[in-house]
Amino acid sequence: MQPDYLTGLLGIQGYRVTTVEGIGNEPGRSMARVHLERTRQGFICGGCGQGVLQGYDHAWQELRHLTLWQHQTILRFPRYRVDCPDCGVRTEALGFADVRGPRVTRALATHIYELCKVTTVKAVALLFALHRHTVKDIDKEALAKVQAERPLDGISVAGVDEISIGKGHHYWTLLSALEGPRGPEMLYIVEGRSEKRLKKFWRWFGKERAALITHAVMDMCKSFRNSFRAHCREDLEIIFDKFHVVRHLNNALNAVRKAELGKALGRFKKTLSGKKFVLMARRSRVRGHAREALDAIIAASPRLAKAYLLKESFVHLWDYTYKGCALRFWQDWKAQLKWTRMKPYRNFVKMVDRHWDGILAFCDKKVSLGYIESANLKARNVIRRAYGYRDKDYMKLKVIQACTPWMAQFQPWTAAHSSVP
Repeated sequence: MQPDYLTGLLGIQGYRVTTVEGIGNEPGRSMARVHLERTRQGFICGGCGQGVLQGYDHAWQELRHLTLWQHQTILRFPRYRVDCPDCGVRTEALGFADVRGPRVTRALATHIYELCKVTTVKAVALLFALHRHTVKDIDKEALAKVQAERPLDGISVAGVDEISIGKGHHYWTLLSALEGPRGPEMLYIVEGRSEKRLKKFWRWFGKERAALITHAVMDMCKSFRNSFRAHCREDLEIIFDKFHVVRHLNNALNAVRKAELGKALGRFKKTLSGKKFVLMARRSRVRGHAREALDAIIAASPRLAKAYLLKESFVHLWDYTYKGCALRFWQDWKAQLKWTRMKPYRNFVKMVDRHWDGILAFCDKKVSLGYIESANLKARNVIRRAYGYRDKDYMKLKVIQACTPWMAQFQPWTAAHSSVP
């Protein structure tokens, strides 16, 4: 094969192929070492990026490149040091060799990054005959580069939620943008959920961007409220996530079911046993045998039927667009508990009254909360697939990538991010 053809095939500017050397003939592991000769004049300082006319000295460097015709390809070329008037002696900058750490070219690193989006690190390592730590380091560097260079302007509505990590009280706090020029996206992940831990996010996000946030969606965690109040504008509107409010109501309903189950005997006890999720589901979504079981529960226990109907009617609170109408609905709903002896529901009423302003704020700002729930599900799926990972920073970056759709089109190593050919 002609060296000039190979030079064009490699697509590396400023160099040309001189010779190709075969290394090994094992099936599936044959390698080719491609020797390159420098053809361009001048150098670029790796520190400041300015042009330098003459090199200081050089050493031969080898980098793994894309596989060509089932041959693992290694590029061997002279890498110069330059005497920069501003930075002193520095290694020259080369666009095709700007990957830090692993000795691979930008083209191979980009290919590995794309494959890691759709398959596992282990599978990519087997495909390229690389160590899995090498593949992981390449993917981690790419994700960190995307995270550092991502646009953060124009975010007006932020969301914050927590997920449990492993056993014990270990939590990650997921911070996301619900409304902005790029749509819903995951912004940052913090270990823990205290105000002190959340300061790390605000340092990364910046005061100017925080001042543009007008609404924040969260659960009723005190540390979340205090953190957003301290770092955002004074007129920030806090909206309590309705899914968390309904979860408290479902817990109250289940407590009533357990109380009824404790007093039940014989056939009635069998009717109530194991029906927790049947009662929690919306009636319109219950089908088949589950619908029959639900009807049997309502017919067997008037007290549990009352609790279930109250749960079903409560969700209409978020249908109102005027606060006055929502307040009247809430007062009527509470009045139905006057002659009932359901302590879990009375505790639920007290909780809602304490957080009424944040619950009522949803009437003014109908924020779509589906992204928060879907992000939690995707985060749990990534964490489950990453069972055994010891690098938590890498796992956080993978969660952010999975929960941010536009990141799939963002390339970490392109001409837009590097002016060096």
